[in-house]
Amino acid sequence: MKTIVTATLLMALAAGPHAYGQWQKVPDKSIPRTSSGEPDLTAPVPRAANGKPNLSGTWLPDVDPPPEGELFVEVDQPFPRHIIDIMADLKPGEVEMTPWAAALFEQRLERGDLDSPIANCKPWGVPLLTANIIPYKIVQMPDLIIILNEQDTVFRQIFLDGREPVDDPLPRWMGYSTGRWDGDALIVDTTGIIEDSWLDAIGHPHSENLHVIERFRRRDTGHLEIETTIDDPDAYAQLFTYTVTAKIMPDDDLLEYFCTDNELSIEHYQ
Repeated sequence: MKTIVTATLLMALAAGPHAYGQWQKVPDKSIPRTSSGEPDLTAPVPRAANGKPNLSGTWLPDVDPPPEGELFVEVDQPFPRHIIDIMADLKPGEVEMTPWAAALFEQRLERGDLDSPIANCKPWGVPLLTANIIPYKIVQMPDLIIILNEQDTVFRQIFLDGREPVDDPLPRWMGYSTGRWDGDALIVDTTGIIEDSWLDAIGHPHSENLHVIERFRRRDTGHLEIETTIDDPDAYAQLFTYTVTAKIMPDDDLLEYFCTDNELSIEHYQ
């Protein structure tokens, strides 16, 4: 059976693409240049003062063909496939949902956009934000990484100061993230993600005990890879992993953007 992804679910993206040229472009001194002055995106990974890869920069997720068997209506725009279906790389039945999660997922498919946080201009959650087609900016410090998202102008903190994950955290859209370095990979553990968030645009659910494990790797100057593992035994019988990639936006920066400034659909859901 084919899944239909309706346009209103993604209009927050299509209606507000990143507008280039609004800020003055200032050459980023951390990015090597070719002899012609162009950014050298294949140059070796830039390093921070402590020798760790420097993940700082403005990044834009790569787009993919849509998952096989899924249709788009009204919107003819490519998106990262994991924004549509977090299981796009898996074979059917490879990961089994628990009964309550399967029932909720079917309900969301039947109701389409009506309950979608995206379509209702609610915040995006972790890990869906890293698959968004709107840019984000990583600001790296020795004990803290901040991810600034152009989508709804929200931020995420990743603590690198050795603190332990919070026991029984207050649920939040961004969750609570702690990180550590494993060689050149940044390992990020996130818990405390609010159950109202969806893992993807078609509505894969999660429980309050969701544990997201991300491995950030900067392959070279211009390319970032985020391997994400979903660990939620209350909703899925097996762990599963997928990878999103992003490309640096040299000399560019974020703009202010709020879904509510472009929202035209909620009145039709009543």
